[in-house]
Amino acid sequence: MTHVTKDKGDLGTIIAMADLTEKGYTILAPVVSEHLPFDFIAYKDNVFYRIQSKYSSLGAVSNIRHWNDKNGTHKIKYLENSFDYYAIYLPDVKKVVYPHFSFGGKNIRTTIPNL
Repeated sequence: MTHVTKDKGDLGTIIAMADLTEKGYTILAPVVSEHLPFDFIAYKDNVFYRIQSKYSSLGAVSNIRHWNDKNGTHKIKYLENSFDYYAIYLPDVKKVVYPHFSFGGKNIRTTIPNL
C-alpha cells in the first residue's frame, strides 16, 4: 500500500538533507520518534538548526501539522519554538528554500509574474 502524500514528504526530506549536506551541514535525524515538531537537525559552525521539511508543488506552506491515526485526522498549529527553519522542496523548479519559522502560512512564487 502506498501513501503518495507520505512518499512526497519523505522525498522532500531526503532532498533537503542532501542539499544541506552539500552546503557543509552535518545532518542529525531522529530514529525513534515521529512525534517531534521537526524532521531533522542541521549542524554547522557549532550551531544546531531544527528543520521542518515540506514538499510543496503549489508553493504553499502550511503552519499547521496534520496526521492521521486510528482516531481520525488531527491538526495542530506549530508553536513558535517548534523548529527554526522550513526546508521546502519545490519540485517544479527542483530547489529547496529555507525560510524562517515565521514564514508558515504563506506562499512561494516560482514563476515570473505577468506584469
